[in-house]
Amino acid sequence: MGLDYVLVHVTYTIPLAGFLTLVYWPFMTRLDWHKTSTLVIISFIAAIPWNSYLVRRHIWTYAPDGVTGWTLYDVPVEAVLSSIIQTYNTCLVYLILTRRLVLPMYLGTVARKETLTGALIILLAAFLGLIALLYGGRFTYSGFIVAWTGPFLLVQWLFSSVFFMALPRMALIASVALPTFFLWTVDTISINRGTLTIETPTKLGFQLWSGMDIEEMLFFLATNVMIVFGLACVDHAIAIATCQRAQSPEAVQNFPSSFGILAQFVTNKYHPDKQFVASLGKAAARLAASSQALHVGSAMFQGPLRVDLIFLCSFFRVAGSLVYKAQDSESARIVIEQCDQLLEAKFAYSALSPFSPGSKEDKLAAPPELIAAIDSLPVSRLKLGHLKCVLEGFRKDLVFSTKSGPLPFVTESDLDVYAYHVASMVAVSMLSLVVHHFPDHEFAVNVFLRRRVVDAGERMGQALYYIRVARDIACDAAINRVYIPTTWLKQQGLDPADVLASPTDSRLELVRDRVLDRAEFLSASAREEIKFLPEEVRGPFLAIIDSYMAIGEALRRGVRPENLKYRQRPRTEARLWVVYRAMALRE
Repeated sequence: MGLDYVLVHVTYTIPLAGFLTLVYWPFMTRLDWHKTSTLVIISFIAAIPWNSYLVRRHIWTYAPDGVTGWTLYDVPVEAVLSSIIQTYNTCLVYLILTRRLVLPMYLGTVARKETLTGALIILLAAFLGLIALLYGGRFTYSGFIVAWTGPFLLVQWLFSSVFFMALPRMALIASVALPTFFLWTVDTISINRGTLTIETPTKLGFQLWSGMDIEEMLFFLATNVMIVFGLACVDHAIAIATCQRAQSPEAVQNFPSSFGILAQFVTNKYHPDKQFVASLGKAAARLAASSQALHVGSAMFQGPLRVDLIFLCSFFRVAGSLVYKAQDSESARIVIEQCDQLLEAKFAYSALSPFSPGSKEDKLAAPPELIAAIDSLPVSRLKLGHLKCVLEGFRKDLVFSTKSGPLPFVTESDLDVYAYHVASMVAVSMLSLVVHHFPDHEFAVNVFLRRRVVDAGERMGQALYYIRVARDIACDAAINRVYIPTTWLKQQGLDPADVLASPTDSRLELVRDRVLDRAEFLSASAREEIKFLPEEVRGPFLAIIDSYMAIGEALRRGVRPENLKYRQRPRTEARLWVVYRAMALRE
């Protein structure tokens, strides 16, 4: 009896499990727990006969003074624990690396040729493994590994090969490679200590380095591939369920468990709409390119709600970009009117269908990206008035494109009203989606509570827009725009013309601080109401809010972009820490 194998776990595998749990804990969802526990249970059940066979055939032997002596079907409990911890750690690595992915984006068309080719390769490998196992001798261990893993990989491939091929390759490769290299290292230590021995008569006898037989390398590689493919299969099922619910106008009562999702996956005849999947991919890419705060924040949401939020934010980005980048006020006005008409047509016709034929002429004249963005909107859970209110804010921007007339922001009240249109209504629309996806939550049921939270959302939207104003003084000046109230400028001896001529004037720093003060005041007055939202969305909303507020904190410290034409953005590690903190402290 000994503790050598126990010490291996205590020193290496268990600390890694603890570290990965700490890293991912704030982001762990009920569905993540279901996926992980399901894979751990399957791994445990599958590993028992595998390990028992290897021990009884004396392919694996353990030093009597290196293990405690407790066994399960002749397998030391330390070896049983090893398979459980391996599965858990590999699951967490996969979850960390794929958390940002919008899963329905990777629902491609059926690729029968690739699926058949892959299946034949796996079948051939399993057949060769079976021959090697039957031949015995030094081919026994390697043959058993291939013959045992082949059927599992074949089933996984047949169900989800198209999804596997569509997922980012680096994420899948890293999910397999990182835990595999770690386990190779740990296993080398165990073998060199004499805790575990691979018996010479059953192995090829080829080592890449001292203590690491090629069969052990193949074993950890194959098992980690099975774990990652198993998780990807579950994600394939989740992607289909998410896509199906995102396209449905019905309220989502409860997203099913992983077992329920897999049951639907096996029996359901639903096929994702190609246009919907393509539109989602474009919307997600647009959001990633135009707003890091919204992009990172949206990754914290899950399921159909995340899909709806991506389409909603993408619409605002498309419409805003077309208006702000228009050649002149008349071009911008035309875009706004087209947007107005297309929204009315979309809401009047159907939440899930293309525009009605009556708007054909408007569609032909409107920019294609605007048509696509509006056609993708989940209008069954949105209100037309909120979206049209944003357009009213855009109309106020038309003043900047004219050669004469006063600037639109004379007083603080003017900027408050504008921020209400272009930012508060965005927040209110996002809350409308929450109501749809959590219809049984008190926030959705209690009208008075909902009004309180929506009011707070309006103030928070204004707060975040004030951050944007403080950040983009120089960027706005470059396109002949000044959003700072004229009365605030005059108190520092400035006017809008001075800002356009010299957006780095030192006197503007005092004005910028005042803008940030206003943002912090509005944010503080609204933050408390976030606790009334469903638990699943509190952290993600805080992640978006805190990402913007972090920009304000950086501006306070005097951080500026090297090129004034670019917006100030926190470094990646700073943004990730803000998101981690928001998710961890959401309670």
